Parts: sequence; C-alpha cells; structure tokens
Amino acid sequence: MNAKLSPINELNGIIPSLHTPFKNNKSIDYKSFEKLVLHTIDTNCAGMLLSAVAGETQNLTFNEKAEMMEFVLDVSRNIIPIIFGCSSQKIEEIYSLVDLARQKKIKWVLIQAPLNLDESDLIAFYKKINEIGPSHLMIQDLSWDGYGLSDAIIQNLINEVSNFKSLKVEVVNSGKKYSNIINLTKNKLHLTGGWAATGFIEAMRRGVHGFIPSTMETIYNSVYNLMINNEEKEARKLFYRILPAISFAHQHIDISIKFYKMLRVAEEIFSTDMCRGDIQEFDEAQRYEAEFHIDNILNLQKELLNKNNK
Repeated sequence: MNAKLSPINELNGIIPSLHTPFKNNKSIDYKSFEKLVLHTIDTNCAGMLLSAVAGETQNLTFNEKAEMMEFVLDVSRNIIPIIFGCSSQKIEEIYSLVDLARQKKIKWVLIQAPLNLDESDLIAFYKKINEIGPSHLMIQDLSWDGYGLSDAIIQNLINEVSNFKSLKVEVVNSGKKYSNIINLTKNKLHLTGGWAATGFIEAMRRGVHGFIPSTMETIYNSVYNLMINNEEKEARKLFYRILPAISFAHQHIDISIKFYKMLRVAEEIFSTDMCRGDIQEFDEAQRYEAEFHIDNILNLQKELLNKNNK
C-alpha cells in the first residue's frame, strides 16, 4: 500500500455504523440492540459508531439518544471504542449531546459539519465543541454532490481545534480526497471512509486507516486483514464477492438501511427490519433482489467462520 497506516490510533480497522433496531411499534428494541453490540465486539471490530445516518439519527429524539448512550456503555463495557454521533439540524442540540457524551465519559464523538456556515463560523462551532466535548472528535465530511470541506478549512480546523483527531470522508471522488488529506497532514490525521464502500480496496491502497460500513463485519475484517498482510489478490477475490450486494444497497441511503436491516433479521440479530421516517418497504422485485444477496452474504460469512475455526 502506498501510505503507511498510523500505528498509534485505536480506530484502525472496521468500525460499523450500527443500525437502530425497532420493534413493530417503532420503539427501540433494546434486546436486539444488545445482540448487535455484542456481535460487533465478537467479530473483532476496531470500534462502533452509534446514532449516525445508518442509525436513522434524524428520527431519534434527544431522550432516546441519551438513553442509547447509557445502554451501549453498559453493554459494551468499553471493550472496544464507542463513537457517538451527535449530529443534528439544531446546533443547540449538538452542543447538548456533546456535553452529555463528555459527562458519560464517551471518548469519541462524530459531528457532521453543519451546512451553510462560512469558514469562520464553522471554526467557531468546532472550537466550542472542543471546549465542552470529549477528548476525541471525528468530523463527518459529507457531501452527496461535491468535494465537501476544502483542504484549507481542514488545515485550519487542525490548527484551531485540538481535539480534532479523525476525518470521516463521504464525498464525490473520495479517493483523491483521501490522498490529498494524507499528504496535507503528513498522515498524522486519522482518516476514515464511510459511504464509499465500493472503493474499499483503493482506499486501503491510499492509506485510509478506518472504515465505517454498517454490516458484514466478518467479511470486511477479512478483506482488511488480507490487505494489511499484503495479500491483495486474495483480498480482491473476497471483496468482489460482496460487490453486487453493495451495488444494490448503494442505489440510495434508504435502500441501504432497509436492506442491511433485513440482513440483520436473517442473522437473527434483529427481530424486525422496521424503519422510521420516510424509508419505504421494498416492493416485490426489490425484496427478491435483497433476499438473493442476503443468501450470498450469509453463505460467505459461514464459509469464512468455518475457515477461521479450522
């Protein structure tokens, strides 16, 4: 790989963005949530992200998020790092969530750069986060149609916000941005990739440190470890076996959430694939495709587990 991974950061590897399980009445299903947290630990992930886009954070109340913090801390027992998503359309709610995360001794928070702030206001926003929040900040650089935060703004944030430890890149043409940021920061800023899962191999070759998918932990961990051990050919062979499923899921974020919740039900981790908000049920054709891909994923995960247990 072209860039050396940072040996000092705890979040090198696979960091799933956890879906929020709901009961049929759309209340949070904490029995399924416990299974998911323990599954994430048992599959040797580098950390876990909660209350982000995959977790339908925009459809969770402040009180639900506070309750989730307490619950996950209790279940996980700090065996692996927790990143708590504190993004919101209401800036005051972000501040309240960040303050609560610090009180509960959560080390990492993820916050999407608020839209429509100029550079000075954005830096002032993150400086306040720096004052009231936990010791480690991951900034979500999200843009569905552009480059996202400019290199100059990222450099200024590094200079002004001491707790800024990681950047989660989710932008158009993410590959080049990965390399730009690695070069700009001399590989001292932890870099994670999220939505651009189709470019997983390329991202590893560019030196990205952590990856935030939402499921398939056993498979992603296997690909990651093969790449770390310079077995790129085998890594590609394995990764290409899940690309059709990723392609199906990446038609739209709502399809992704619904599909991967269906996978969690098939894995007997979730009791339902219920979603909140505007996420629609699949029609007959979508459900056929989803079930086809889920069967393939389950068979591949079983194959890998059998191989690892030999």
